[in-house]
Amino acid sequence: MPSTKMFRDRVVSMEQTFEKGEKHLALLQGLIAEALPDLEFREYLLDHEHDTFVMVYGVPAGGEKRIRWTRMVLYDAERIPAIIEDAQAPIRARLVDFLRRRAERAVIDVTFRHLEDGWVDTPEPRKPKPRSGPPPRPGGPAAPGRRGGQTPPPPRPSPPGRPAGPGAPGPAPAAQPGGAPAGKRRRFRRRRGRRRGPAGPPTA
Repeated sequence: MPSTKMFRDRVVSMEQTFEKGEKHLALLQGLIAEALPDLEFREYLLDHEHDTFVMVYGVPAGGEKRIRWTRMVLYDAERIPAIIEDAQAPIRARLVDFLRRRAERAVIDVTFRHLEDGWVDTPEPRKPKPRSGPPPRPGGPAAPGRRGGQTPPPPRPSPPGRPAGPGAPGPAPAAQPGGAPAGKRRRFRRRRGRRRGPAGPPTA
C-alpha cells in the first residue's frame, strides 16, 4: 500500500541520517569546536520529527544548545563530503562562520540552503490577521445604506389609535347627530316622471 511504502521510505531516510551523522561525528565535533569553543559536548541523537542528526552541547552559563544537521548536508558532495576530501575546502570556512554567527541561539539548524552563497536568513513573513466584522450577505454585496449587509429589523406594531405607517388610512371621523358622518352630507336623488295612479293606465 502507498502509506506503508511512504512509512518505510521515511524510516530508511532517518536511519541513513543517523548513520551518516555518526560516521562523520569526529569531523562535526571539530567544526563546532572551531566555531564555538566554549561548548561542552554531551550526546548525539536522531530527531524523528525533523529527520535531523542532533548534537547536544552544554552551555557554560547553564542549559544546553542543539545543533541539527539535515541528511542532505551530511550526504551532498558539496557539503560535508567536500570537507572530507579537502580539509581546506571553501565550504569549511563558510560552515564555521555560519555556526559562529548563530552562537546565541539555543537551536542551530544546518541545512543545504543555509550554506549557499549569498544566503540571508530572514524571518518568515507574518500571516495577515483576519478582518473583524459581520460576514457578507449571501448572493451578492451588501445593499446600500446598510452596514455589513445586515437585514433591517421588522417594523414594530403601531400602538392603538395611531396609523401604522405612511399611506395608511387614519381613524374614521366621528358620526354627527342624525346618523351622517362628520364632514359629509346626505344626497337624495329625485326621480322625475309622471306619477301613476293607483289603478289603470295614466289619463290623457
